[in-house]
Amino acid sequence: MYSASPLLLSTSATLLAGDRVFVGNQPDDFAVGPLAGPADTVCVLGLGYGGSLRPLLAASPGSRVTAVDLDPDMVTVTRALFRQHFPGTDFRTVVADASAFLDGSERYDLVVIDVYAGESYPDFLLTEPFWRRVRGAVAPGGTALLNAWGLPEHLRPLAPPSPQHVLAGLLAPLWPHAAYLSCRRNMTVVLRDTREDVPAGTVRGAEAGRGARLSPTDEAVLALQRLRLARAADFRVAADPPEGGDAGGAVPRTPEQLDAEMARRWPEMLSEVRAHAEAAGADASVVGTREFYLRREAAVPTTLELARRGHPAAALLPTVAAALTFGGDTSLGWYGDWIAEEAESLAVEHPEWLTRTALPQALAMAANPLVPEWPWTNRLLKRTSAVTAAS
Repeated sequence: MYSASPLLLSTSATLLAGDRVFVGNQPDDFAVGPLAGPADTVCVLGLGYGGSLRPLLAASPGSRVTAVDLDPDMVTVTRALFRQHFPGTDFRTVVADASAFLDGSERYDLVVIDVYAGESYPDFLLTEPFWRRVRGAVAPGGTALLNAWGLPEHLRPLAPPSPQHVLAGLLAPLWPHAAYLSCRRNMTVVLRDTREDVPAGTVRGAEAGRGARLSPTDEAVLALQRLRLARAADFRVAADPPEGGDAGGAVPRTPEQLDAEMARRWPEMLSEVRAHAEAAGADASVVGTREFYLRREAAVPTTLELARRGHPAAALLPTVAAALTFGGDTSLGWYGDWIAEEAESLAVEHPEWLTRTALPQALAMAANPLVPEWPWTNRLLKRTSAVTAAS
């Protein structure tokens, strides 16, 4: 699973590090696929530089993976990259259009959809015919995973207009079980053909990863994925869209359009955060400024008040802390230190928030290969083990 020679590849599409499987970015969440059900045969639509392959195989080392990409040059480069650095990672590649590939008769236990046209959604991904083909390509008892990029959790991504809202409207009627895990501006959507929830201690969860020799950080991330899957949120159209939402307007899908939609929603979200800061007795005057995130005495009580009320903006602090880290800014390292200190008590007081948002983003900071190792990493790994073992 690891490279014998140094490797660090950081692009807009993929982050790869030779000394770790999980790097703190969204493809890490594809490890939940083999935890949700059978994964003997896996189809990955959208290869990129192969960022999703090792997370999948860490959870299910014996999977037979077929990776599909439209760009023959990308396939050639990725195969050469893996031959040099990860020669034990076995996968088949096909150069084909993802929108048509699933028209064949073959069915898979797990289908992973990670397809983008540049940095935008291709047209076919937001249409019902494509998702009916996906549904037909998943074997009975199988799973589909989708990387749905767009708006972050604290800005209500399932409310219109957003690509996640459109996808929820398309997918929920086709799949008895539709749930998601958030990772900053991405969602990993888990689609299964059974209505049964996935318990934290499933047989799949106990067996997954057996045979893969992982580092302590990678082991902690994989263990948390089992718990995250068991507590994933419903992928359903929001029942109470925010004021000003336009369900019938154009769907933002490019980075520029989505940034504009974020800016439109931002003032209302900040107003709600200020109200919760006041309720918690924290300094509400710093909300909306960088000082809010730097001042632990303001950010912590406000965030916990938001979490207590189940408000989406409880994801704001974890998201900003991790996002800044991936931009090379380590000034919110105190956030990871706080979670390392309090994870076990937070698991009792705010279990959903800790599992879905707070702990995953702290672990993302710890796994991030772009910054030096944090002094609190080992404590965080121990707390993560304690939380996952107790659940």
